[in-house]
Amino acid sequence: MKGTVKLTKSAVNFLRFAATALFIVLAVKAVRWDKMVEAFQHTSFLVAFGAAAIYACLQCLSATRWWSIARASNMSLNWRDAVAAFYTGMFFNLFLPGLVGGDAVRALLAARKTEHPLSSSFGIVYADRTVGFIAMLIVGAWGAAALHLTNRKIIWQPLILGAIFAFGVTALMVFVALFISRQWRSHWGERIGRFANGIVAFLQNPKTGALVFSIALTYHLSLTLTLMLLGQAAGINGQTFNAYAMVVAIATVIGSLPISLHGLGVRELASVKLWALLQVPAEQAMFWALLWRVMTWLVSLPGGIVYLLWADKTVWRDLQILAKNGVKGLLQPQQGTDPFTIPKSQRVDIAIATLEQLLEETDDETIREALSRRLEQLKEEQKRIHRQAN
Repeated sequence: MKGTVKLTKSAVNFLRFAATALFIVLAVKAVRWDKMVEAFQHTSFLVAFGAAAIYACLQCLSATRWWSIARASNMSLNWRDAVAAFYTGMFFNLFLPGLVGGDAVRALLAARKTEHPLSSSFGIVYADRTVGFIAMLIVGAWGAAALHLTNRKIIWQPLILGAIFAFGVTALMVFVALFISRQWRSHWGERIGRFANGIVAFLQNPKTGALVFSIALTYHLSLTLTLMLLGQAAGINGQTFNAYAMVVAIATVIGSLPISLHGLGVRELASVKLWALLQVPAEQAMFWALLWRVMTWLVSLPGGIVYLLWADKTVWRDLQILAKNGVKGLLQPQQGTDPFTIPKSQRVDIAIATLEQLLEETDDETIREALSRRLEQLKEEQKRIHRQAN
């Protein structure tokens, strides 16, 4: 079984590498490189560096959105640690795509720093991603609608598919997770329930929900303006904010498809085709997409330094386990682990899950009564720990 899973992972990785190479080749063939050289020579790099500085500040805003969602789920994460974990996740997401995603790194670091349940931490990160994705679609749909009034060639399909994914898949995941957690009172049922609660907890407070979505919309409006500034550096002139809003949203949706590594080649090729609808030369469109890519990489580089100076280095073991065995392997106790190095909150969670499983497996009333009493005591201790963390 393990051999089959390993072979499947290897085949998927090979296909993604092959797809990455294919789309890079297609992107290269989509432009004339002598014209690209001319575009490079006329680039305002001062403006490009200014856009990169603004983009770096915007990541702090995005980290604030995630931090607000985390606080709504009773995760005792301070803002500076949230920014540090966010930047670390960006670094891992871009420069180690074959190991684990940056979102998993962010969830692991936040859970380790706060002793918050890991399953809930993953749900919080998923909620943050989904909120940001929805805000991007709203900004993109607004731009596409404005352009559609004057240009009937504008396409809607990627925005519609993205909306179906963001709303439909997320709603289905939460419904199934809550159903499982309520029907099967097992250790895994509790974890699934905490994951679902991490996704929806911030919506239970209308003020927090409004704040989170306001931050998300502000971020994507500002990001579009930043990429508009980058477009001017690349020589794209005369295009409105609405045009950038549509192109950025659709190119991001297409680039997010799990075809190539981090959308390499896919987003660039999509950008060329989308800008062509607005009569922007392929060379300028490609140069803009490459500047966008380089800007993202440059801003993500400090995340590696943050990891070395700030992050708990033992998280590297968790990352290797996650990459090898998935979330299930990470949540299972590892051989040779000293139980006293496990945070108290996690030890209490493990004890509760163990006693609940024993309750399901025994029919002796005396044993069940003793287990039930101890289980009540542990649950009271669990509530006390959570209150102290808040």
